[in-house]
Amino acid sequence: SSGINAEYGEKLVAQLVSNLDDDNCATRLVCCNCFNFVLQTGGKECFGPDELHKVYVELLKRLDDSSDELRVSVTSTLKTFFSLLPEDYNRELYKAHLQFLYQGLLIHLDDPNQAIQEAVYDVLCEAGRVWPSYLCEHIENVKHKHRSSLYCDKLLAAFKDS
Repeated sequence: SSGINAEYGEKLVAQLVSNLDDDNCATRLVCCNCFNFVLQTGGKECFGPDELHKVYVELLKRLDDSSDELRVSVTSTLKTFFSLLPEDYNRELYKAHLQFLYQGLLIHLDDPNQAIQEAVYDVLCEAGRVWPSYLCEHIENVKHKHRSSLYCDKLLAAFKDS
């Protein structure tokens, strides 16, 4: 079993989430890295959809951070987030969550910084496995607005037949 029980994990995550807004960038970065570690260590036994839904909004907000290092770190945490969604995740019930996540990530897929684009692409590769056709719908809606359609096209190619 994991080294973190559900009650402790939830308290720890709440503390880390509150510190993602800290004025000090180093604090935000450490919190994000710890957050990723806690999610990975706790795993699916510790964090179900309801617990995960409580945290993604704060993670998405950090994609607008002034620090690119933190933004890349957040993408790593978001990949872990998506990897923890269960196989039987109720897509219809949680459609609004997925819509918010997909739309938020697709905005950052068009980031001016290519390192951020690539990191967000990696997240979307994981995120798309949850509901491939729904992600493709969102990609088709925004692709024409992006500076380059490269990553959108790669995602569509990966998921269009899923």
